[in-house]
Amino acid sequence: MPATSSYPELEALQARISSLSHLKQNLVMTYAILGGLEHSVERTAATLAGLMGVPAPHFSRARRELEKDGWLEYTHHEGQVRFYRLGEMATGREVVVQLRSRTTA
Repeated sequence: MPATSSYPELEALQARISSLSHLKQNLVMTYAILGGLEHSVERTAATLAGLMGVPAPHFSRARRELEKDGWLEYTHHEGQVRFYRLGEMATGREVVVQLRSRTTA
């Protein structure tokens, strides 16, 4: 009998990122673990790079490439620090933003 996973979303994510470099796989998984599928990770690049044990410039370059390719999505910033969450490529979900209709008085 096949074992069932307690974390099917993470297993699906692992399958989606299998073609990425190890650094990029680790970066996406770090965002998945810290922010889940929907939440922004509010930690600096230097902090995340330290957690992963990689030089901050390597982390930042890989994160820029992942953002460009849709694996990560910029959410907001505080001062000079930009924050990200998993993008459509990572979640497998299309992000749809509800548009509000304009009302005139």
